[in-house]
Amino acid sequence: MPFFSVIIPTFNRENLISKALNSVIEQNLDDFEIIVVDDGSTDRTLDVLIGYGSQIKIIQQKNEGPGKARNLGIDNAKGRYIVFLDSDDLWFPWTLSIYKQIITENGFPSLIAGTPIQFHNEDETKFVQPLPLKIEAFPDYFASSKRSLWLQPGAVAIRADVLRSVGGFTELRINGEDCDLWAKLGTAKGFIYIQTPPVYAYRRHQNSAIANHDKTYQGMFHLIDQEKSSQYPGAFSRQQERLEILTRHIRPVSLKAVYECKVKIGWELYLKTFRWHLYLKRFRYLIAFPIIATLTLFLGLFRTETAPRT
Repeated sequence: MPFFSVIIPTFNRENLISKALNSVIEQNLDDFEIIVVDDGSTDRTLDVLIGYGSQIKIIQQKNEGPGKARNLGIDNAKGRYIVFLDSDDLWFPWTLSIYKQIITENGFPSLIAGTPIQFHNEDETKFVQPLPLKIEAFPDYFASSKRSLWLQPGAVAIRADVLRSVGGFTELRINGEDCDLWAKLGTAKGFIYIQTPPVYAYRRHQNSAIANHDKTYQGMFHLIDQEKSSQYPGAFSRQQERLEILTRHIRPVSLKAVYECKVKIGWELYLKTFRWHLYLKRFRYLIAFPIIATLTLFLGLFRTETAPRT
């Protein structure tokens, strides 16, 4: 049994998938398997994957989105811990060895997450150094609610039995499916956050998943619906911690909707979480949002009325 199962979902990444794969193969620890789930690619992605031979396991599905692809990888994983990497991102040579060190030294926690860096060009990652290890330990993920930690799939390791017990990722085609999973793992025993060194490099480009704002809005409504229907663990005793984490994701998206001239969506997010923010005493947001939304709407109407007629 490998210690890690590395799951890489991919769709039409013929120009980037090899860079992601090579960053895994070049790890300074070799106790892992690589599972690549091709999510119905129509370019040469599959040809690139076949070129890696027995180094990777390839699974194909019709185009159903990253949640379904990751879950298919989970179903086929043999490792004790499951880790994820998107096919346009990179790991550092020390990523898996750092994870294993932390896992074995801290009683095999349910969830480990690390610090990412962002880049546009691979050359930027060459200057990242393996800084001394510095971690924070929490009883579980919800216990970290005051720390404003942002987890990304490419920077986490999850104990396989725990991940399977919560059903993996939602298969809805939304952004924020990872936030939903972290919430489902909220009370799983043992959460370690790696402050240094960074373990993951996230590529910023116009075709990245988060660039689809409509899917992000849908994702926030999903988080709200899940919380209101009591789908997340912890019941009332952990409510404040859950809401601290959930609203930290929702607030900036509600404002982004306003700035994107989707004021109705922004207002809907605001109103659906009004009581949560009141409970958390987020008065600055509660007061500022209506002002920003009103001014944005007014300015939008003003621009429309004063635009030159043709």
